[in-house]
Amino acid sequence: MRLLIRLRSLQDGPYEMQYHYHLQGFVYSLLQGSQYHHVHNKGGYKFFCFSNVFPANPLRKDDLRTLIISSPDAEFISYLYEVLIKRSVAEVKVGSMKFGIDSLEKIDVRIPESHFSLITGTPIIIRIPREKYLAFGVEPKGQYDYVYWRSDHPIQLFISQVEDNIMKKYAEYHGLYNPAAKHRDGQHPVRPNTPFLFQKFKFKKQVSTRVLMKGLEQVVIGTVWEFMFEGWENRDLVRFAVDCGLGERNSLGFGFMNLINNRQEP
Repeated sequence: MRLLIRLRSLQDGPYEMQYHYHLQGFVYSLLQGSQYHHVHNKGGYKFFCFSNVFPANPLRKDDLRTLIISSPDAEFISYLYEVLIKRSVAEVKVGSMKFGIDSLEKIDVRIPESHFSLITGTPIIIRIPREKYLAFGVEPKGQYDYVYWRSDHPIQLFISQVEDNIMKKYAEYHGLYNPAAKHRDGQHPVRPNTPFLFQKFKFKKQVSTRVLMKGLEQVVIGTVWEFMFEGWENRDLVRFAVDCGLGERNSLGFGFMNLINNRQEP
């Protein structure tokens, strides 16, 4: 489920690229005093993601921009929708950018029957354990326990890690057993007799972003992709990926996914 928020710029000004921490704070501020107040302090997966404020170009007063918040929890999205209406939020501040709320809309993304793609609206971040690199014969630079995946690393390292990540999130959200464990036939217990999720994909580019985390500015490495599907895949899992985001740091706005219907109409 998604909440589409139309924002109206309250002033002229530059577009702030380091929006992640500010938008996360905006979401958390809406959760205060609610049944979701625990999400802020919850360790691990938080099960929501958000887009950037787009289009990402300099602001002029009264410009309309869009922000989308997604979650597999439809009640979470409905709560945000209701609280924004009831509170009549006068201003949304994203760093130095200031907006008013022009309109709100809840959107239920439907997965097409066949031939569609997921594209990254915001870069996917994946950190890979050092031992996995060594298993692929790659020696990471520096003695770090985890290394951000980069375009000069084996693609299969990225695909295996992003699949493990989405399976762990799916299993935790639905209260299933450990998705990292596999049956003797090699299949994940969450998706028995189902091939791995990402079979066709296209790497587009690598980006580095400065993000404020735990009071410190950090550089993170992300990548932009297109994942192609033909319709035989586990639709429940694909839907979950659309709602929850791919990779890590989803609650900071990374790995936000958009769906494109590739089917050719007759």
